[in-house]
Order: sequence, then structure tokens, then C-alpha cells
Amino acid sequence: MKRLTWKLGSKYKTLLGLTGIMILLGLLFSYAMFQGGFVSWFLFYSMLPFVAYTITMVFYPLHKIEITRTLNKDLMMAGEELVVTIELKRKTPFPLFYLIIHDEIPAPLYNEALHDGEEDQIHSRVLFFPLFKKKLVYLYRIKPVPRGIFELNSISLRTGDVFGFVQKEIKVHLSDRVFIYPRYQEIEHLEIDRHLQNGVQKSGRNSMTDYTSSVSVRDYVQGDRLSWLHWKASARSNKLVTKVFEHQRNNDYVIVLDQSVPSYKNNDSLFEKAVSFTASITHYSVQKGASLGLHSSRSKQRVPMNTGTDHEWRIFHELAGIQPHLVEPFYEWLRREFKDGRLESRTVVVISPLLDDVMMKTLELVSARQANVIFFYMSPNDRLHPQELTYIHRLNNGLIPTTAIYGPYFNEALKAGANRASI
Repeated sequence: MKRLTWKLGSKYKTLLGLTGIMILLGLLFSYAMFQGGFVSWFLFYSMLPFVAYTITMVFYPLHKIEITRTLNKDLMMAGEELVVTIELKRKTPFPLFYLIIHDEIPAPLYNEALHDGEEDQIHSRVLFFPLFKKKLVYLYRIKPVPRGIFELNSISLRTGDVFGFVQKEIKVHLSDRVFIYPRYQEIEHLEIDRHLQNGVQKSGRNSMTDYTSSVSVRDYVQGDRLSWLHWKASARSNKLVTKVFEHQRNNDYVIVLDQSVPSYKNNDSLFEKAVSFTASITHYSVQKGASLGLHSSRSKQRVPMNTGTDHEWRIFHELAGIQPHLVEPFYEWLRREFKDGRLESRTVVVISPLLDDVMMKTLELVSARQANVIFFYMSPNDRLHPQELTYIHRLNNGLIPTTAIYGPYFNEALKAGANRASI
């Protein structure tokens, strides 16, 4: 409703302003005619230049001003500096009393924008008094840039006459896109291979389960296939038991990042920390020659298994635009992904700030479904609480390797987790 009112007001403001100044001119003329004398006619003739300027302003071709936007980079890492330069050129030196230029950038960038050199500048908005100048240039800096994929679509220009009777505004569409990838930390050692179960043979690229030869049995877990039931052993033990098949694993794995809104509780910095850690282990794994993939809760952001630097940047590209969007709890979504077979028979690296009884039982459940699960707990605190340590100890004892990532430095947290696991 406010936007509609503003559009209607801007549509008729020029007409009303022009009508107002003509009425004012008519009053001054009437005053000069009836009053006479030097003063009255001086007021009338003094008003004529302003009236002429206002009428000319109505027909001034504001849309013919050439505008260009230049970025110092369109690919960068979070925390770097983005420099935006706006340049205006006009062919006719028509005197403009003022000119407001506003680069309409997304809110996350606007909040970090800093002016550079112009006193009458706030973020990406600047006020010029150009008069007869035909070229105007200003720039602003955005530092630190937040992670994301941002569209810079339009620049608005606003000007008018001296008294504000006439105001003109146009919006020029200039499309620029900036990709800001998550910043990663160099990790010295990430013992994912050590977490694999002892005695498992490494295969080629793909991990697989041999469903023709069972090596043992275990208690039935809800969600197991009926074909996995060992009927003879179930009859002997008077309870349902399931076959445990020979499972081959390798150092290839898929990363699952928690994108559930309830997990982060409006803590944006915690989600950014989780994304940064995901980027860090991606960079480390690619440097070590491992094959990995990214399993997002949105199918468009999923990256299949692969290796190499190009693959690393592809994962970074998806991480640049990733956001928490799941309304349902993360453990429900994770359970469904395993149940539907999209994560079955893989080494799955789960990254989440959720650690409670339900999450722990979910990890134990999916680990029982022939999946090798490695869990990285993103702690919102700088130190672990006793309850968190209890959960981590129980998961490690249940053959679900768990490491808590707390504090700002990932290397220190990984070293502390390795020492804790060896005690």
C-alpha cells in the first residue's frame, strides 16, 4: 500500500509542483500590476529565471545520463574487500542543483558499505551538487564482504529544482553478480581414514555392500528391509535379527551439512561457522586427493563425488549460496535420506550444531543401516559443557567417530578432539 501511494505521489508531484509555481508567478504578476512600483516588479522579474528553470527541468532528459558500475572483483572470499565505482556522464552541461545517486545493493552488502572521499555519502547513497559538471565519479567499499551470491541490479537517480516544486527520478537497470565464497582455514590433519572400521578393505572409487555374503547378525532395527532378516537365527533366538553384510569402504565420502532452521536458533554466525568448516575440510580433502561430494537438502545444490581443484570450486560455488531453509528438524530429514537410500552404503560426514538424545539415536540408527557415519558437532560455545562431553563419549563408544568443533580455530578443536578420542 505504501509503495502504491509513493508511485501515485511521484506521478502527480511534478504536475502539482508546476501548477503551484505558475500560480505563484500569477500572484506576483497580479501584485505587480495592482501595486506597481519598483519592488513589486523586481520580485516578479526575479522570479522568472526560477520559473524558466523549473519548466526546463520538467523536460530535462534524465534518462540520457550514462551510468556505469565497475567492480574490482566478481569472485572473492568472504572477509575480503569489494570496491564499487559508479561513473556518470552527460552530454549537455545543464545546471543541476542537486543529484542523489543510490546504488540499490542487497541489504547484507549495504550494511557493510563504507564511503570513500565524499562527505555527503551514506553507504552506497551519495548527494552531489554538480551544477555544470558533465562527469561524476564516486566509489564505496564493502569490507568485510559476507558470504553469498548477490545481484546488483539497479541504480536510482533523483534531482529537482531549487524549491522542490519539481522532482524527477529514474531507475537504471545495471546487472552485476558477485560470488562470495566461504572463507576456509588450513587444516593440518583430518583423520577421516582413521575413523573407518578396522579390517575393512578399500575399493576403487565407490563403496559398496556385498549383499550375497553375511558376516554376522544383529538385532532388528526399525527400517531394515525384510530381505535382510535372518529367519533361522530369528527362530532360534525368539526375536527378529538382521544379517550384517560385508561392507567395503574407502576414503571417499559425502558431506551433509545441517540446513535446518531449528538447529541454529537464529544464530547466523554459527551457520557461517558450519559453512566455513565445510569449506575447510573440502579444501583439505581435495589437497589430499580424496573424492568427495556435497549432499544438500536442496537437490539443485547437490554435488556428486569427484576430485580435483575444479571440483573444489564447484562445491565452494554451492556453499556460497547455501542457507538454512529446512523447517523440519534435521534428524527427521537425515533419517528419511537414509531410509530412501540416497545416503546408504557411503561414508557420510555429518556437520551439525544439534546434539541431543534424538540426534544421538538418529546417528546410531543410520549407522546401523550399513552406513559409515562421522559426526562433527559445531558447538555454539567456546568450551564444551559436561552434557556435550557425555554425548560425544557415548557416540565414540558406539563406533560413531565424533569431534566437537568449538572456538574460532578449527585446527585446535580437531587436535583436542583427537586427544580426547585417544584417552
